[in-house]
Amino acid sequence: MKRSFFGILTAFALIVGFSAVNTALAKHGNENETTFTGVIESLPSSGFVGDWTVSGKTVHVTSSTSIEQEDGRIAVGATVKVEGRLRSDNSVDATEIEVTQGVAGAGDDDGPTFKGTIETLPASGGLIGDWRVGGRTIHVSASTRIEVEDGPVALGAFVEIKGTLRADGSMDATKIEVKSNVAGDDGRDELNGTIQGLPSTTGLIGDWTVSGRTVHVTAATIIDREHGSVAVGALVEVKGAARADGSIDATRIEVKPTNVEGQGTAVKGVIQSLPGTPDLLGDWTINNVVVHVTSSTRLKAEHATFAVGTRVKAKGLTMADGSIVATKIQIRD
Repeated sequence: MKRSFFGILTAFALIVGFSAVNTALAKHGNENETTFTGVIESLPSSGFVGDWTVSGKTVHVTSSTSIEQEDGRIAVGATVKVEGRLRSDNSVDATEIEVTQGVAGAGDDDGPTFKGTIETLPASGGLIGDWRVGGRTIHVSASTRIEVEDGPVALGAFVEIKGTLRADGSMDATKIEVKSNVAGDDGRDELNGTIQGLPSTTGLIGDWTVSGRTVHVTAATIIDREHGSVAVGALVEVKGAARADGSIDATRIEVKPTNVEGQGTAVKGVIQSLPGTPDLLGDWTINNVVVHVTSSTRLKAEHATFAVGTRVKAKGLTMADGSIVATKIQIRD
């Protein structure tokens, strides 16, 4: 009887001890999580994997580190936000690095940024020449990169311009990105689906059928085949302007990688539905994709709140049914 009693006491003590250790480890792990913003001072000799120096701090980058370059390219002099775990020597094992400001001379992100509405376009009918945007003259040349993913260049469209300012206040544009489409809604119509039919003529120009909808493709349509080839059965994301009959004039078509369960993926678009829970845990619908939000999903909403109609980017793992288990959801400007 005594042995049994002492055995119970010993087991209880071990359980309490393990709980205390686990609590301490969890607390210690949370304390080690760090976030800081700094300037890249050095990079590995090749690629991104290896040790970086960011504002005097050593940052260890591995193949599992998430690197976001939407606002600029990784380069010495770029400003980045680093998230990770602090080591005892004050270096950081990075879980995520996000460029917050690019460097002049580092490609697409040269010079200052200006945003405004297109007021006039060149009289020649083309895009090369002087534009009037938000009261400022914008000089567009053949080397200017023009991105029309979110809509075509048109009077009334809202655009973001990067380039070099002249003394008279005008700007030589290195990049112009259309942010809205005056055709309606928030600037575009999006369709995610499977290619069911392609033009009978040689080439891709003509009418496609994607998940039951007609998609009009022209020579101006940008077709991104980085993740696969255009073929019947391929998954695609179509962006463009919807016609009254429900068909789409495509400005951009992107072939998506075939869904593999457990494979990392991302979806960008408008929140169409949210769960009724106060902590937002549950199933969301983003751009017609079901996104499962759990207690481990990181929700980043710095300048706005999550609501139906808000534009977001979700990252996570693909399930067999095409839904996504989100690891991170961030509001997009």
